Parts: sequence; structure tokens; C-alpha cells
Amino acid sequence: MLLIWAYIFDEDSAGVTEFSIRDGQLSDCHVLARLINESSKGAADYLFNQKDNHGKNAEEMVSELLAREVHYSYANSVVVQFEGNVVGMALSFPSSGLMLSEQIKQHYSERQFQYVKYFAENTIADSWHLDAICIDAEYRGNGIGRDLLQKVKQQASYYKYPELEVFVFANNTGAIRFYQRHGFAECKEIDVSGHEFLNDKSPLLLMRCQLPGYD
Repeated sequence: MLLIWAYIFDEDSAGVTEFSIRDGQLSDCHVLARLINESSKGAADYLFNQKDNHGKNAEEMVSELLAREVHYSYANSVVVQFEGNVVGMALSFPSSGLMLSEQIKQHYSERQFQYVKYFAENTIADSWHLDAICIDAEYRGNGIGRDLLQKVKQQASYYKYPELEVFVFANNTGAIRFYQRHGFAECKEIDVSGHEFLNDKSPLLLMRCQLPGYD
């Protein structure tokens, strides 16, 4: 994993705000899971709260996945620290990491598996996939999202991927504007209106960003 460390500058202040960005560690899995669960808007609960989870909730299940998986792993995360606490994160990995195996299929019900397929079947080949980015509400507005995204772009370039992809629901206009400001453009709209979990039936958008050196 590329070692990443940076200070985040708050443009509205006189100097450096004491946030730092570093690579994720195994000990971060619990807080990573919490942030992923928050950013998923209920998807983690939908996919992981099952009868055969031995009493574990969605965050505990996600934490275990992050600790043992190759792609969906703490090792592919970067985290933001403030006064020793993790207050934000980004998880990204090669788009090939979204491939669906029979083992994965057996973990889900038919309807849960269909939700996962919306993402896995529409990924861009040979791209770097931004799976989640989340910052605790009280720390937003300090340029953290911008700096996290820049670190993800650096990861992708380090591993020689020509572009970065991200999925965003069309009703998440704030996220869409954020990604557009940082070089992303919509490349595909996916109809998810028939799924039981997605109550507002907003389309799923695939956005892509060409990385420097691959124009």
C-alpha cells in the first residue's frame, strides 16, 4: 500500500488545521464500518442484517469483512485523524474487486443479490473504484473530502489505473456537484426502480474521472 500522510489546510483559517490523512490499519475496522454504514444510507443494514449472522449487526459484519477481504479491506482505505480519532475515510480498490462469485451469491437472498449486481455489472473495466467516502458531520467543511479524493486519485495513479469510477444516486445532488468539481462526469444511468430497497426509485449514476497522464 502506498504510504499516505498529509495535513489538511482550512482555507478560512490562518494556518494548518490539525487533521492528518494516513493509510487505514487493522485497528480502524470498527470505525471504518461505522462510517461506511452511515454513508450507505441503510444499504449495509439491508445487505448484512440476516438471521444467520449469529447475532451480529451490520456494522460488526462489515468490520469483519474489512479485516479479512482482499479488496473490500482496511488496507485499501485512507483515514482522516483529528486529535487521535478517525473522523473520516475513503475506501477504494480495483473495479475487478466487484466481481461476483458463487460464494458471494450464496451469502445473499435473491433480492439482495440483485442490489449488488446493479454495481458489479456496470463497473468500468480497468478502473479504480471509489466504494465509499464519509466524514463525520461536525468535521465537514474543512476541505477533508477534497483531500481524501485527491489521495484516492494518487492511489489509482500509483497502481497505474487510467481512471477512477464512482456510483452516485441521482437524488444525491450534493455528491454529484462535489464529484463534478473534481473532474468526474456522468457516463451511465442505471434503472433501479424495480428494487424493493430503493423506495424513491432514483436512478443510479456511474461517474468517471480520467486521471492525469492517461488523457
